[in-house]
Amino acid sequence: MNLLIGYEHFIGGIAGGFVSTATCHPFDLLKIRYSANEGNQLRPKYSSYLDAIRKIYSANGVKGLYRGITPAVVAAPLSWGLYFHFYNRIRSFTNTSPKYPFIDNLLAGSITGGIILSLTNPFWVCKTRMCLQYEHLAKEKQFSGLVGCLKNVWKTEGLRGFYKGYIPGLIGTTNGAVQFAIYNRLKDYRCHSLGLAQDSQLKPLDYLLFSTLSKCSSTIITFPYQVLRTRLQDHHVKYTGTIDCFSRTLKVEGVFGFYKGCLAATIKQLPYSVITYIVYEQTRYYIERLSKT
Repeated sequence: MNLLIGYEHFIGGIAGGFVSTATCHPFDLLKIRYSANEGNQLRPKYSSYLDAIRKIYSANGVKGLYRGITPAVVAAPLSWGLYFHFYNRIRSFTNTSPKYPFIDNLLAGSITGGIILSLTNPFWVCKTRMCLQYEHLAKEKQFSGLVGCLKNVWKTEGLRGFYKGYIPGLIGTTNGAVQFAIYNRLKDYRCHSLGLAQDSQLKPLDYLLFSTLSKCSSTIITFPYQVLRTRLQDHHVKYTGTIDCFSRTLKVEGVFGFYKGCLAATIKQLPYSVITYIVYEQTRYYIERLSKT
């Protein structure tokens, strides 16, 4: 197990990202469909989240609720694994001002998030487009899968197509940065209050509380970027860029337009964050214990 030493954060992140993504994807599907809905007539009409689930399930069964799952389970675990790994590496270099740990966490999270987004944005574009394959559209307009979607984007839009939504996504790295900064601050405070060394293993209930508080806070603060990112990646409507998307959304829908799908995102983030962090923490501590035997 010595080969795993130094990679416990990476492996833990992959495990946490995979389990949480596979479990909570239907909520992500709803969030994306609500966020993309700017009033275009081709969009399906949902009176509520329950109505959306019922209509999607009625048309395609459970499979319909998992549209876009393939790029999600490729990109999310990889993103979480790299995020936790490089975040902790970068944090060790940026942690030069003990008086301002929140700033250190925020800086480390932003740098890490930006690097990972550059590597994974093509998968997020495909995830968005596959989630927005509406049940009532002709089958010939549907993507055959992740590979088919990647080929279609490359053929019709080139490299630029893989980086649609990149700018708001880059701004959105503050979501993970804010979340992880709050999470680590709460965890450090808890360890200090119990008289434990920093980064000591805590009870699952502590991780449950800290992950919930940190993710809900960061989601509400930064959600508008998710709407912009989704709409720019959507293949049904064309925008000239981030500013065009922002101005058209504000003009037609007002501030409310930037929070479409926020409820679904918040509902999703509760179990998603809890599963991600608990699996991550337990996996990395398991690897650390094995490496000592």
